[in-house]
Amino acid sequence: VGREAAMAVNLTPRFRRLDSGRSLRLRAHLEPFHATRLWNNIIHALQLQVEVRQYRRLWRTHDSCFTGAAAVDVVLSHLMQNVYFANSDVSRLKAARLCQALMDHRVFEPVSTRLFSKEQQTMFEDRSSNLYRFVDDGVPSGEELGRKNLFHQERLVPRKTSPKPDKIIFENPIALEACEKRIEEVLQSISLRPSPPTNLKIKAPTSLLPKKVVEDIWKQATLLQLLHLIHLPILDSILQPPVNVERRGAVHINRHSDLVISNTFLDREVSKSLNLPYTDEWLLAAMDCLDICPDQLVVHASELLSQTTKDVDAAETYKRILFETMAKHYSQYREPLLCSRYHDIHAGIIKLMESGETGQALEAAQLCVRLLEPTWREELHRLLPFMAVAGSPGAYKLQKQNTNRTVVKRTFTKAIVQNKSLSKVQTEGLAMFLMDNHTEVFKIPTSLLQMVRKKLLSLQEGRNPNAIAGFTFCKGVTQKEFEEQKLQTTFEQLQRLMQDVSQDRNMCGKERNRLLQDLRKHHPTVFSHCFPNCWLEAEHQ
Repeated sequence: VGREAAMAVNLTPRFRRLDSGRSLRLRAHLEPFHATRLWNNIIHALQLQVEVRQYRRLWRTHDSCFTGAAAVDVVLSHLMQNVYFANSDVSRLKAARLCQALMDHRVFEPVSTRLFSKEQQTMFEDRSSNLYRFVDDGVPSGEELGRKNLFHQERLVPRKTSPKPDKIIFENPIALEACEKRIEEVLQSISLRPSPPTNLKIKAPTSLLPKKVVEDIWKQATLLQLLHLIHLPILDSILQPPVNVERRGAVHINRHSDLVISNTFLDREVSKSLNLPYTDEWLLAAMDCLDICPDQLVVHASELLSQTTKDVDAAETYKRILFETMAKHYSQYREPLLCSRYHDIHAGIIKLMESGETGQALEAAQLCVRLLEPTWREELHRLLPFMAVAGSPGAYKLQKQNTNRTVVKRTFTKAIVQNKSLSKVQTEGLAMFLMDNHTEVFKIPTSLLQMVRKKLLSLQEGRNPNAIAGFTFCKGVTQKEFEEQKLQTTFEQLQRLMQDVSQDRNMCGKERNRLLQDLRKHHPTVFSHCFPNCWLEAEHQ
Protein backbone atom coordinates (compact mmCIF):
# COMPACT_ATOMS: atom_id res chain seq x y z
CA VAL A 1 0.00 0.00 0.00
CA GLY A 2 2.84 2.39 0.89
CA ARG A 3 4.49 1.78 -2.48
CA GLU A 4 1.26 2.41 -4.40
CA ALA A 5 0.63 5.57 -2.40
CA ALA A 6 4.13 6.79 -3.16
CA MET A 7 3.62 6.11 -6.87
CA ALA A 8 0.37 8.01 -6.83
CA VAL A 9 2.03 10.94 -5.08
CA ASN A 10 4.83 10.91 -7.62
CA LEU A 11 2.27 11.36 -10.40
CA THR A 12 0.62 14.35 -8.76
CA PRO A 13 2.29 17.72 -9.48
CA ARG A 14 2.94 19.84 -6.36
CA PHE A 15 1.41 23.29 -6.35
CA ARG A 16 2.58 25.79 -3.79
CA ARG A 17 1.16 29.20 -2.85
CA LEU A 18 4.00 31.52 -1.97
CA ASP A 19 4.07 35.14 -0.89
CA SER A 20 7.40 35.67 -2.62
CA GLY A 21 8.76 34.31 -5.88
CA ARG A 22 12.43 34.63 -5.07
CA SER A 23 13.20 30.90 -5.11
CA LEU A 24 11.02 30.00 -8.07
CA ARG A 25 10.47 31.55 -11.45
CA LEU A 26 6.94 32.83 -12.09
CA ARG A 27 5.23 31.25 -15.06
CA ALA A 28 1.70 32.41 -15.77
CA HIS A 29 0.86 29.50 -18.08
CA LEU A 30 3.32 26.65 -17.67
CA GLU A 31 3.25 24.26 -20.60
CA PRO A 32 3.26 20.72 -19.21
CA PHE A 33 6.09 18.40 -20.10
CA HIS A 34 5.54 16.08 -23.02
CA ALA A 35 4.77 12.80 -21.20
CA THR A 36 2.71 14.58 -18.55
CA ARG A 37 0.57 16.23 -21.20
CA LEU A 38 -0.05 12.89 -22.93
CA TRP A 39 -0.96 11.27 -19.60
CA ASN A 40 -3.44 14.06 -18.88
CA ASN A 41 -4.93 13.73 -22.36
CA ILE A 42 -5.57 10.03 -21.83
CA ILE A 43 -7.33 10.70 -18.50
CA HIS A 44 -9.48 13.46 -19.99
CA ALA A 45 -10.37 11.31 -23.01
CA LEU A 46 -11.45 8.52 -20.68
CA GLN A 47 -13.52 10.91 -18.54
CA LEU A 48 -15.14 12.44 -21.61
CA GLN A 49 -15.94 9.42 -23.74
CA VAL A 50 -16.48 6.38 -21.51
CA GLU A 51 -20.12 5.63 -20.77
CA VAL A 52 -20.80 6.09 -17.06
CA ARG A 53 -24.15 4.78 -15.87
CA GLN A 54 -25.87 2.40 -13.50
CA TYR A 55 -25.15 -1.31 -13.95
CA ARG A 56 -26.63 -4.41 -12.45
CA ARG A 57 -24.35 -7.33 -11.64
CA LEU A 58 -25.41 -10.47 -9.79
CA TRP A 59 -28.67 -8.85 -8.62
CA ARG A 60 -26.99 -5.75 -7.23
CA THR A 61 -27.05 -2.25 -8.68
CA HIS A 62 -23.91 -0.12 -8.96
CA ASP A 63 -24.15 3.59 -9.75
CA SER A 64 -21.76 5.76 -11.79
CA CYS A 65 -19.76 2.89 -13.24
CA PHE A 66 -18.18 1.93 -16.53
CA THR A 67 -17.01 -1.41 -17.86
CA GLY A 68 -13.44 -2.52 -18.37
CA ALA A 69 -14.04 -3.20 -22.07
CA ALA A 70 -15.47 0.31 -22.55
CA ALA A 71 -12.42 1.86 -20.88
CA VAL A 72 -10.05 -0.09 -23.15
CA ASP A 73 -12.10 0.94 -26.20
CA VAL A 74 -11.71 4.63 -25.31
CA VAL A 75 -8.00 4.41 -24.44
CA LEU A 76 -7.22 2.35 -27.55
CA SER A 77 -9.11 4.80 -29.77
CA HIS A 78 -7.24 7.71 -28.20
CA LEU A 79 -3.84 6.08 -28.73
CA MET A 80 -4.68 5.24 -32.34
CA GLN A 81 -5.75 8.83 -33.06
CA ASN A 82 -2.81 10.46 -31.27
CA VAL A 83 -0.08 11.45 -33.74
CA TYR A 84 2.52 11.22 -30.96
CA PHE A 85 2.02 7.43 -30.88
CA ALA A 86 2.09 7.06 -34.67
CA ASN A 87 5.48 5.31 -34.50
CA SER A 88 4.52 3.07 -31.57
CA ASP A 89 3.12 -0.42 -31.89
CA VAL A 90 -0.34 0.18 -30.42
CA SER A 91 -2.45 -2.86 -29.49
CA ARG A 92 -5.48 -3.63 -27.35
CA LEU A 93 -3.23 -5.42 -24.87
CA LYS A 94 -1.16 -2.27 -24.41
CA ALA A 95 -4.34 -0.21 -23.97
CA ALA A 96 -5.45 -2.65 -21.26
CA ARG A 97 -2.05 -2.38 -19.57
CA LEU A 98 -2.37 1.40 -19.67
CA CYS A 99 -5.77 1.06 -17.97
CA GLN A 100 -4.02 -1.07 -15.35
CA ALA A 101 -1.57 1.79 -14.77
CA LEU A 102 -4.44 4.27 -14.47
CA MET A 103 -6.11 2.02 -11.90
CA ASP A 104 -2.85 1.55 -10.01
CA HIS A 105 -2.50 5.31 -9.76
CA ARG A 106 -6.03 5.77 -8.47
CA VAL A 107 -7.57 7.41 -11.52
CA PHE A 108 -10.37 4.86 -11.11
CA GLU A 109 -10.99 1.88 -8.87
CA PRO A 110 -12.61 -1.54 -9.32
CA VAL A 111 -16.17 -2.13 -8.16
CA SER A 112 -16.63 -5.44 -6.38
CA THR A 113 -19.35 -7.46 -8.14
CA ARG A 114 -18.43 -11.05 -7.33
CA LEU A 115 -20.27 -12.98 -4.67
CA PHE A 116 -17.41 -15.32 -3.91
CA SER A 117 -14.37 -13.11 -3.65
CA LYS A 118 -13.97 -10.75 -0.71
CA GLU A 119 -10.51 -9.60 -1.75
CA GLN A 120 -10.02 -6.27 -3.48
CA GLN A 121 -9.47 -6.65 -7.20
CA THR A 122 -5.93 -5.64 -8.13
CA MET A 123 -5.79 -6.70 -11.80
CA PHE A 124 -7.63 -4.72 -14.45
CA GLU A 125 -9.72 -6.90 -16.77
CA ASP A 126 -10.75 -6.04 -20.31
CA ARG A 127 -14.27 -7.39 -19.84
CA SER A 128 -17.77 -5.97 -20.00
CA SER A 129 -18.60 -7.92 -16.86
CA ASN A 130 -16.05 -5.99 -14.77
CA LEU A 131 -17.07 -2.57 -13.44
CA TYR A 132 -14.95 0.42 -12.44
CA ARG A 133 -15.62 3.86 -10.99
CA PHE A 134 -13.66 7.12 -11.10
CA VAL A 135 -12.01 7.89 -7.78
CA ASP A 136 -12.09 11.69 -8.08
CA ASP A 137 -15.57 12.91 -7.18
CA GLY A 138 -14.65 16.38 -8.34
CA VAL A 139 -14.24 15.47 -12.00
CA PRO A 140 -15.83 18.19 -14.15
CA SER A 141 -18.82 17.38 -16.30
CA GLY A 142 -18.44 16.42 -19.92
CA GLU A 143 -19.48 19.89 -21.09
CA GLU A 144 -16.92 21.59 -18.88
CA LEU A 145 -14.15 19.30 -20.06
CA GLY A 146 -15.29 19.66 -23.65
CA ARG A 147 -14.62 23.40 -23.54
CA LYS A 148 -11.00 22.77 -22.63
CA ASN A 149 -8.15 22.02 -24.97
CA LEU A 150 -7.34 18.34 -24.45
CA PHE A 151 -3.79 18.85 -25.54
CA HIS A 152 -3.01 21.70 -23.14
CA GLN A 153 -3.92 20.39 -19.72
CA GLU A 154 -1.56 21.25 -16.89
CA ARG A 155 -2.61 18.80 -14.22
CA LEU A 156 -2.85 15.05 -13.97
CA VAL A 157 -6.33 15.31 -12.43
CA PRO A 158 -8.67 18.24 -13.15
CA ARG A 159 -8.79 20.91 -10.49
CA LYS A 160 -11.82 20.83 -8.26
CA THR A 161 -11.87 24.53 -7.52
CA SER A 162 -10.38 27.61 -9.08
CA PRO A 163 -7.66 29.51 -7.20
CA LYS A 164 -8.57 32.65 -5.41
CA PRO A 165 -7.87 35.78 -7.48
CA ASP A 166 -5.65 37.34 -4.83
CA LYS A 167 -3.22 34.44 -4.91
CA ILE A 168 -0.68 33.60 -7.58
CA ILE A 169 0.09 29.95 -8.30
CA PHE A 170 3.75 29.00 -8.48
CA GLU A 171 4.70 25.59 -9.75
CA ASN A 172 7.63 23.60 -8.46
CA PRO A 173 9.74 22.60 -11.49
CA ILE A 174 11.54 19.92 -9.47
CA ALA A 175 8.24 18.23 -8.69
CA LEU A 176 7.15 18.52 -12.31
CA GLU A 177 10.37 16.92 -13.48
CA ALA A 178 9.87 14.03 -11.06
CA CYS A 179 6.31 13.63 -12.30
CA GLU A 180 7.49 13.69 -15.92
CA LYS A 181 10.12 11.06 -15.24
CA ARG A 182 7.67 8.77 -13.47
CA ILE A 183 5.14 9.00 -16.33
CA GLU A 184 7.86 8.24 -18.85
CA GLU A 185 8.72 5.12 -16.85
CA VAL A 186 5.07 4.04 -16.85
CA LEU A 187 4.78 4.49 -20.64
CA GLN A 188 8.06 2.68 -21.26
CA SER A 189 6.95 -0.25 -19.09
CA ILE A 190 4.01 -0.64 -21.48
CA SER A 191 6.31 -0.24 -24.51
CA LEU A 192 4.63 3.01 -25.52
CA ARG A 193 7.20 5.51 -26.71
CA PRO A 194 5.66 8.82 -27.76
CA SER A 195 7.48 10.84 -30.39
CA PRO A 196 6.66 14.10 -32.19
CA PRO A 197 5.11 13.75 -35.67
CA THR A 198 7.64 13.50 -38.50
CA ASN A 199 5.67 15.98 -40.59
CA LEU A 200 5.97 19.23 -38.67
CA LYS A 201 3.28 20.82 -40.85
CA ILE A 202 0.67 18.49 -39.34
CA LYS A 203 -0.62 19.83 -36.08
CA ALA A 204 -1.87 17.54 -33.36
CA PRO A 205 -5.68 17.57 -33.35
CA THR A 206 -7.32 19.24 -30.39
CA SER A 207 -10.28 16.85 -30.22
CA LEU A 208 -11.04 13.24 -30.90
CA LEU A 209 -13.19 11.94 -33.73
CA PRO A 210 -16.87 11.30 -32.90
CA LYS A 211 -17.64 7.83 -31.60
CA LYS A 212 -19.96 7.07 -34.54
CA VAL A 213 -17.20 7.89 -37.04
CA VAL A 214 -14.75 5.61 -35.23
CA GLU A 215 -17.30 2.78 -35.15
CA ASP A 216 -17.93 3.13 -38.90
CA ILE A 217 -14.20 3.01 -39.60
CA TRP A 218 -13.89 -0.18 -37.53
CA LYS A 219 -16.78 -1.85 -39.35
CA GLN A 220 -15.54 -0.84 -42.79
CA ALA A 221 -12.03 -2.09 -42.07
CA THR A 222 -13.38 -5.36 -40.62
CA LEU A 223 -15.40 -6.05 -43.77
CA LEU A 224 -12.40 -5.30 -45.98
CA GLN A 225 -10.32 -7.79 -44.02
CA LEU A 226 -13.08 -10.40 -44.27
CA LEU A 227 -13.32 -9.93 -48.05
CA HIS A 228 -9.60 -10.57 -48.22
CA LEU A 229 -10.04 -13.92 -46.42
CA ILE A 230 -13.36 -15.32 -47.61
CA HIS A 231 -15.79 -14.81 -50.48
CA LEU A 232 -18.96 -12.94 -49.53
CA PRO A 233 -21.44 -12.98 -52.44
CA ILE A 234 -23.93 -10.54 -50.87
CA LEU A 235 -23.12 -7.73 -48.46
CA ASP A 236 -26.62 -6.30 -47.98
CA SER A 237 -27.43 -8.33 -44.87
CA ILE A 238 -24.04 -7.54 -43.35
CA LEU A 239 -24.02 -3.82 -44.06
CA GLN A 240 -27.60 -3.24 -42.92
CA PRO A 241 -27.74 -2.60 -39.15
CA PRO A 242 -29.92 -4.97 -37.08
CA VAL A 243 -33.41 -3.81 -36.18
CA ASN A 244 -33.10 -4.77 -32.53
CA VAL A 245 -29.71 -4.55 -30.85
CA GLU A 246 -30.90 -5.03 -27.28
CA ARG A 247 -29.53 -7.71 -25.05
CA ARG A 248 -30.83 -11.14 -26.03
CA GLY A 249 -32.19 -11.74 -22.56
CA ALA A 250 -34.40 -8.65 -22.86
CA VAL A 251 -36.27 -10.21 -25.75
CA HIS A 252 -37.19 -13.17 -23.61
CA ILE A 253 -38.32 -10.93 -20.77
CA ASN A 254 -40.61 -8.95 -23.05
CA ARG A 255 -42.27 -12.00 -24.56
CA HIS A 256 -42.86 -13.71 -21.24
CA SER A 257 -44.02 -12.32 -17.94
CA ASP A 258 -40.67 -12.88 -16.30
CA LEU A 259 -40.08 -12.26 -12.63
CA VAL A 260 -37.98 -9.21 -11.84
CA ILE A 261 -36.17 -9.16 -8.52
CA SER A 262 -37.18 -5.89 -6.92
CA ASN A 263 -37.83 -6.93 -3.34
CA THR A 264 -34.86 -6.19 -1.09
CA PHE A 265 -35.44 -9.28 1.07
CA LEU A 266 -35.71 -11.54 -1.98
CA ASP A 267 -32.62 -9.99 -3.49
CA ARG A 268 -30.69 -10.59 -0.29
CA GLU A 269 -31.86 -14.20 -0.01
CA VAL A 270 -30.94 -14.98 -3.61
CA SER A 271 -27.46 -13.53 -3.15
CA LYS A 272 -27.08 -15.45 0.11
CA SER A 273 -28.02 -18.79 -1.46
CA LEU A 274 -25.64 -18.17 -4.35
CA ASN A 275 -22.75 -17.30 -2.04
CA LEU A 276 -21.40 -20.83 -2.18
CA PRO A 277 -18.85 -22.03 0.40
CA TYR A 278 -16.84 -23.81 -2.29
CA THR A 279 -15.71 -22.30 -5.60
CA ASP A 280 -13.46 -23.25 -8.47
CA GLU A 281 -12.97 -22.24 -12.10
CA TRP A 282 -16.07 -24.22 -13.13
CA LEU A 283 -18.38 -22.49 -10.65
CA LEU A 284 -16.96 -19.02 -11.35
CA ALA A 285 -17.51 -19.44 -15.10
CA ALA A 286 -21.05 -20.72 -14.46
CA MET A 287 -21.90 -17.73 -12.25
CA ASP A 288 -20.68 -15.36 -14.95
CA CYS A 289 -23.16 -16.98 -17.35
CA LEU A 290 -25.94 -17.10 -14.76
CA ASP A 291 -25.77 -13.32 -14.45
CA ILE A 292 -27.29 -12.95 -17.93
CA CYS A 293 -30.13 -15.43 -17.33
CA PRO A 294 -33.70 -14.24 -16.67
CA ASP A 295 -34.52 -13.60 -13.00
CA GLN A 296 -37.05 -16.41 -12.89
CA LEU A 297 -34.37 -19.01 -13.64
CA VAL A 298 -31.99 -17.38 -11.17
CA VAL A 299 -34.53 -17.52 -8.36
CA HIS A 300 -35.33 -21.15 -9.16
CA ALA A 301 -31.62 -22.04 -9.15
CA SER A 302 -31.07 -20.22 -5.85
CA GLU A 303 -33.91 -22.18 -4.24
CA LEU A 304 -32.36 -25.48 -5.35
CA LEU A 305 -28.92 -24.41 -4.16
CA SER A 306 -30.22 -23.37 -0.75
CA GLN A 307 -31.72 -26.85 -0.28
CA THR A 308 -28.42 -28.57 -0.99
CA THR A 309 -26.78 -30.32 1.94
CA LYS A 310 -23.34 -28.95 2.70
CA ASP A 311 -21.38 -32.22 2.48
CA VAL A 312 -18.44 -33.56 0.47
CA ASP A 313 -20.64 -33.99 -2.62
CA ALA A 314 -22.08 -30.47 -2.44
CA ALA A 315 -19.80 -29.13 -5.17
CA GLU A 316 -21.06 -31.70 -7.70
CA THR A 317 -24.66 -30.89 -6.76
CA TYR A 318 -23.99 -27.18 -7.28
CA LYS A 319 -22.56 -27.88 -10.72
CA ARG A 320 -25.43 -30.12 -11.74
CA ILE A 321 -27.99 -27.46 -10.75
CA LEU A 322 -26.13 -24.66 -12.50
CA PHE A 323 -25.56 -26.66 -15.69
CA GLU A 324 -29.22 -27.67 -15.87
CA THR A 325 -30.18 -24.01 -15.39
CA MET A 326 -27.90 -22.93 -18.23
CA ALA A 327 -29.14 -25.76 -20.46
CA LYS A 328 -32.74 -24.74 -19.82
CA HIS A 329 -32.00 -21.12 -20.64
CA TYR A 330 -30.22 -21.84 -23.92
CA SER A 331 -32.63 -24.57 -25.02
CA GLN A 332 -35.28 -21.92 -25.67
CA TYR A 333 -35.55 -20.67 -29.22
CA ARG A 334 -33.84 -17.34 -29.78
CA GLU A 335 -31.55 -15.63 -32.25
CA PRO A 336 -28.11 -17.33 -32.11
CA LEU A 337 -25.18 -15.37 -30.76
CA LEU A 338 -23.50 -15.52 -34.18
CA CYS A 339 -26.26 -13.61 -35.96
CA SER A 340 -28.02 -15.43 -38.78
CA ARG A 341 -27.47 -12.50 -41.14
CA TYR A 342 -23.77 -13.41 -41.11
CA HIS A 343 -24.46 -16.90 -42.53
CA ASP A 344 -22.11 -16.32 -45.49
CA ILE A 345 -19.29 -15.51 -43.06
CA HIS A 346 -20.02 -18.70 -41.10
CA ALA A 347 -19.85 -20.74 -44.31
CA GLY A 348 -16.56 -19.07 -45.25
CA ILE A 349 -15.00 -19.86 -41.87
CA ILE A 350 -16.04 -23.51 -42.12
CA LYS A 351 -14.60 -23.72 -45.65
CA LEU A 352 -11.27 -22.48 -44.32
CA MET A 353 -11.43 -25.00 -41.47
CA GLU A 354 -12.16 -27.88 -43.86
CA SER A 355 -9.28 -26.77 -46.10
CA GLY A 356 -6.88 -27.00 -43.17
CA GLU A 357 -6.25 -23.24 -43.09
CA THR A 358 -6.78 -22.97 -39.34
CA GLY A 359 -4.89 -19.70 -38.96
CA GLN A 360 -7.03 -17.90 -41.54
CA ALA A 361 -10.19 -19.47 -40.07
CA LEU A 362 -9.29 -18.09 -36.64
CA GLU A 363 -8.66 -14.62 -38.09
CA ALA A 364 -12.00 -14.73 -39.93
CA ALA A 365 -13.70 -15.78 -36.68
CA GLN A 366 -12.06 -12.86 -34.86
CA LEU A 367 -13.37 -10.48 -37.53
CA CYS A 368 -16.84 -12.02 -37.36
CA VAL A 369 -16.92 -11.54 -33.58
CA ARG A 370 -15.94 -7.88 -34.08
CA LEU A 371 -19.11 -7.38 -36.15
CA LEU A 372 -21.39 -8.55 -33.33
CA GLU A 373 -23.26 -6.07 -31.18
CA PRO A 374 -21.42 -5.45 -27.87
CA THR A 375 -24.02 -7.15 -25.66
CA TRP A 376 -24.09 -10.24 -27.88
CA ARG A 377 -20.31 -10.35 -28.03
CA GLU A 378 -20.12 -10.12 -24.22
CA GLU A 379 -22.61 -12.98 -23.80
CA LEU A 380 -20.55 -15.11 -26.18
CA HIS A 381 -17.46 -14.07 -24.22
CA ARG A 382 -19.05 -15.53 -21.07
CA LEU A 383 -20.52 -18.67 -22.63
CA LEU A 384 -17.46 -19.98 -24.49
CA PRO A 385 -15.16 -20.14 -21.41
CA PHE A 386 -17.90 -21.92 -19.47
CA MET A 387 -18.27 -24.43 -22.30
CA ALA A 388 -14.51 -24.98 -22.35
CA VAL A 389 -14.34 -25.61 -18.61
CA ALA A 390 -17.47 -27.78 -18.46
CA GLY A 391 -16.45 -29.72 -21.58
CA SER A 392 -12.97 -30.68 -20.41
CA PRO A 393 -12.46 -34.43 -19.75
CA GLY A 394 -11.38 -34.00 -16.13
CA ALA A 395 -14.29 -31.73 -15.15
CA TYR A 396 -17.51 -32.71 -13.37
CA LYS A 397 -19.14 -35.60 -15.26
CA LEU A 398 -22.26 -34.15 -16.90
CA GLN A 399 -23.66 -37.46 -18.21
CA LYS A 400 -22.59 -41.03 -17.63
CA GLN A 401 -23.19 -42.21 -21.19
CA ASN A 402 -21.51 -39.29 -23.02
CA THR A 403 -18.30 -37.32 -22.74
CA ASN A 404 -18.42 -33.79 -21.37
CA ARG A 405 -17.45 -32.39 -24.77
CA THR A 406 -20.33 -34.20 -26.46
CA VAL A 407 -22.85 -32.93 -23.90
CA VAL A 408 -21.61 -29.35 -24.20
CA LYS A 409 -21.67 -29.54 -28.00
CA ARG A 410 -25.25 -30.82 -28.12
CA THR A 411 -26.46 -28.38 -25.46
CA PHE A 412 -25.05 -25.06 -26.68
CA THR A 413 -24.40 -25.32 -30.44
CA LYS A 414 -27.81 -23.91 -31.42
CA ALA A 415 -27.33 -21.03 -29.00
CA ILE A 416 -24.18 -20.05 -30.91
CA VAL A 417 -24.90 -20.73 -34.57
CA GLN A 418 -27.94 -21.73 -36.65
CA ASN A 419 -27.49 -21.90 -40.40
CA LYS A 420 -29.79 -23.80 -42.73
CA SER A 421 -27.16 -23.89 -45.46
CA LEU A 422 -24.80 -25.82 -43.17
CA SER A 423 -25.02 -29.40 -41.96
CA LYS A 424 -25.28 -30.34 -38.31
CA VAL A 425 -21.69 -31.55 -38.33
CA GLN A 426 -20.51 -28.21 -39.73
CA THR A 427 -22.40 -26.06 -37.21
CA GLU A 428 -21.18 -28.22 -34.33
CA GLY A 429 -17.65 -28.03 -35.72
CA LEU A 430 -17.83 -24.22 -35.83
CA ALA A 431 -19.13 -24.04 -32.25
CA MET A 432 -16.37 -26.34 -31.02
CA PHE A 433 -13.75 -24.38 -32.97
CA LEU A 434 -14.83 -21.19 -31.18
CA MET A 435 -14.85 -22.98 -27.83
CA ASP A 436 -11.37 -24.43 -28.32
CA ASN A 437 -10.03 -21.00 -29.32
CA HIS A 438 -12.02 -18.90 -26.82
CA THR A 439 -8.85 -17.27 -25.48
CA GLU A 440 -7.88 -16.05 -28.99
CA VAL A 441 -11.15 -15.42 -30.78
CA PHE A 442 -11.87 -12.14 -28.97
CA LYS A 443 -8.49 -10.63 -29.80
CA ILE A 444 -8.18 -8.03 -32.55
CA PRO A 445 -6.04 -9.11 -35.53
CA THR A 446 -2.91 -7.00 -35.85
CA SER A 447 -3.62 -6.27 -39.51
CA LEU A 448 -7.06 -4.88 -38.64
CA LEU A 449 -5.64 -2.72 -35.88
CA GLN A 450 -3.04 -1.24 -38.20
CA MET A 451 -5.58 -0.55 -40.93
CA VAL A 452 -7.99 1.22 -38.55
CA ARG A 453 -5.16 3.24 -37.10
CA LYS A 454 -4.03 4.47 -40.52
CA LYS A 455 -7.59 5.37 -41.49
CA LEU A 456 -8.18 7.33 -38.28
CA LEU A 457 -4.95 9.27 -38.62
CA SER A 458 -5.61 10.04 -42.28
CA LEU A 459 -9.09 11.25 -41.41
CA GLN A 460 -7.70 13.57 -38.76
CA GLU A 461 -5.19 14.92 -41.27
CA GLY A 462 -7.99 15.74 -43.70
CA ARG A 463 -7.19 12.95 -46.16
CA ASN A 464 -9.57 10.36 -47.58
CA PRO A 465 -9.49 7.24 -45.35
CA ASN A 466 -10.98 5.11 -48.15
CA ALA A 467 -7.70 5.46 -50.04
CA ILE A 468 -6.18 3.09 -47.48
CA ALA A 469 -7.24 -0.45 -48.32
CA GLY A 470 -4.91 -2.18 -45.89
CA PHE A 471 -3.83 -4.65 -48.55
CA THR A 472 -3.14 -4.49 -52.28
CA PHE A 473 -3.59 -6.88 -55.17
CA CYS A 474 -0.87 -5.19 -57.25
CA LYS A 475 2.09 -2.89 -56.75
CA GLY A 476 3.04 0.16 -58.73
CA VAL A 477 6.32 0.06 -60.65
CA THR A 478 8.38 2.61 -62.53
CA GLN A 479 8.45 2.79 -66.33
CA LYS A 480 11.96 1.32 -66.37
CA GLU A 481 10.90 -1.62 -64.18
CA PHE A 482 7.89 -2.20 -66.43
CA GLU A 483 10.02 -2.33 -69.58
CA GLU A 484 12.48 -4.74 -67.97
CA GLN A 485 9.69 -7.02 -66.76
CA LYS A 486 8.01 -6.89 -70.18
CA LEU A 487 11.18 -7.94 -72.02
CA GLN A 488 11.99 -10.67 -69.51
CA THR A 489 8.48 -12.15 -69.54
CA THR A 490 8.25 -12.01 -73.36
CA PHE A 491 11.62 -13.74 -73.72
CA GLU A 492 10.63 -16.53 -71.31
CA GLN A 493 7.25 -17.14 -72.95
CA LEU A 494 8.74 -17.25 -76.47
CA GLN A 495 11.32 -19.74 -75.25
CA ARG A 496 8.59 -21.93 -73.83
CA LEU A 497 6.62 -21.71 -77.09
CA MET A 498 9.62 -22.80 -79.17
CA GLN A 499 10.29 -25.71 -76.82
CA ASP A 500 6.66 -26.82 -77.04
CA VAL A 501 6.67 -26.70 -80.86
CA SER A 502 9.92 -28.64 -81.16
CA GLN A 503 8.73 -31.35 -78.73
CA ASP A 504 5.18 -31.75 -80.11
CA ARG A 505 5.02 -35.31 -81.49
CA ASN A 506 1.46 -34.91 -82.71
CA MET A 507 2.61 -32.38 -85.31
CA CYS A 508 4.07 -33.52 -88.65
CA GLY A 509 7.72 -32.71 -89.31
CA LYS A 510 6.99 -30.36 -92.20
CA GLU A 511 4.57 -28.23 -90.20
CA ARG A 512 6.88 -28.18 -87.19
CA ASN A 513 9.78 -27.08 -89.37
CA ARG A 514 7.69 -24.31 -90.94
CA LEU A 515 6.67 -22.92 -87.53
CA LEU A 516 10.22 -22.98 -86.26
CA GLN A 517 11.38 -21.09 -89.35
CA ASP A 518 8.78 -18.40 -88.72
CA LEU A 519 9.84 -18.11 -85.10
CA ARG A 520 13.49 -17.82 -86.14
CA LYS A 521 12.66 -15.12 -88.67
CA HIS A 522 10.71 -12.91 -86.24
CA HIS A 523 12.65 -13.68 -83.02
CA PRO A 524 16.21 -14.60 -84.00
CA THR A 525 17.77 -13.74 -80.64
CA VAL A 526 15.39 -15.94 -78.69
CA PHE A 527 15.72 -18.72 -81.25
CA SER A 528 19.51 -18.74 -81.18
CA HIS A 529 19.38 -18.85 -77.37
CA CYS A 530 16.92 -21.75 -77.42
CA PHE A 531 18.56 -23.74 -80.28
CA PRO A 532 22.22 -22.73 -80.51
CA ASN A 533 23.28 -25.79 -82.63
CA CYS A 534 20.23 -27.76 -83.75
CA TRP A 535 19.05 -25.31 -86.39
CA LEU A 536 22.45 -25.05 -88.05
CA GLU A 537 22.51 -28.82 -88.39
CA ALA A 538 19.03 -28.76 -89.92
CA GLU A 539 20.12 -26.16 -92.49
CA HIS A 540 23.10 -28.27 -93.63
CA GLN A 541 20.81 -31.24 -94.02
